[in-house]
Amino acid sequence: MTTFQPPAPQPRRSRFSLRHLLLCTCLVSLSLLSAPLAAQQAQSTAQVFIPADDTSIGYSGYVHMEFVPYVKEDLLSAPKLARFDRVFDIPGKGYRWDNPGARIRFRTDAKHVKVLLHFNELHTSASARNSQGLYLIDGVTQPTWTFRTKATQARRDPETVSVHIKVGELGGPRVFHDYEIILPYGDSVDFQGIEVTPAPAQMEPPPAAPAVRYVAYGDSVTHGFTASAIDKTYPYLVAQKRGWQLINLGLGGRASNVVDAHVLKTLKADVITVLMGVNDWQGGGPVERYRKNMMGFFDALRAVQPTVPIYFITSLYVPPAWSPKTQIADLEAYRQVAREIVTARKDPHMHLIEGLDLIDHDPKLFDPVAVHPNDQGFAQMGERLAKQMKKPGK
Repeated sequence: MTTFQPPAPQPRRSRFSLRHLLLCTCLVSLSLLSAPLAAQQAQSTAQVFIPADDTSIGYSGYVHMEFVPYVKEDLLSAPKLARFDRVFDIPGKGYRWDNPGARIRFRTDAKHVKVLLHFNELHTSASARNSQGLYLIDGVTQPTWTFRTKATQARRDPETVSVHIKVGELGGPRVFHDYEIILPYGDSVDFQGIEVTPAPAQMEPPPAAPAVRYVAYGDSVTHGFTASAIDKTYPYLVAQKRGWQLINLGLGGRASNVVDAHVLKTLKADVITVLMGVNDWQGGGPVERYRKNMMGFFDALRAVQPTVPIYFITSLYVPPAWSPKTQIADLEAYRQVAREIVTARKDPHMHLIEGLDLIDHDPKLFDPVAVHPNDQGFAQMGERLAKQMKKPGK
């Protein structure tokens, strides 16, 4: 009987073949090669922060600006904010901190730009807030290129809003572009700075702001209420059509006074519009007080700027449904005073513009608060007013 003998055990051979050795060598080589590549890729997507007070950033369209400390507990070395201020105010409103159309301007070859805006708590009006701003790339904007705060309440905690602007793929060629951030007309916004990608991004001085400085002075109509956004307001439209730099000194609720001239005369305007009177009318201000205030206003302004062109606009059409109980005279009486002021001054550089002719007498062109045009009314006003204003020196 034959007994089955199992085969003698053979020595175990290693499975780590030459092929495996070559493969591991390749993996090690690739790993070593990928280290500088990863570093290069990390560098290409790195962000560089440019603070608000960097000399490569330009500002225009403001009355007063200063750099103030950015107070935040988790920052050991806080940057400074650019804060804009129109100096005079309406009590309890905070409108001095609104800067309709003020611009932050810079030029860079970055592929992606993040603008950091600090919507602060200084605008306190419970009835008026419009926080929508916009930006331009190479002088062009689009309907979607906007920003706004998320807060809607009258008083709110400060909020940082990031505006992301992408102009190219990170791997593509670098091209310089000009950027302009345009602040909203009805909210208080500080500028923190910008983050640019990829590194190292280059900055160049932005193009100069338009040489002609147009100052629009007035009440809430000039301020911008109740346009849907800053680029729908009449001062913005006039400046855009004429290629001028805009400084908006409209202040919601303002009535005639002499004090404002002392701010206006510091701005070295090249052309000025004045639209003032509707709040004197609906607030029950005496007609002769309006005359005295406006004469004093022009006296103070002319003492410093005797030849700057001034366009004095009579009060706009107001739909008959808007009839304030506090009025003591017809709105037309205030318009007539404006006409008489221009005639009496015999100033060759002062021009009268009939506000009644700037917008069709159609309630559909006005807001429910009917002293304010809507977007369609402002569009008419901007178009017609721009045609009547001459380039300074012409």
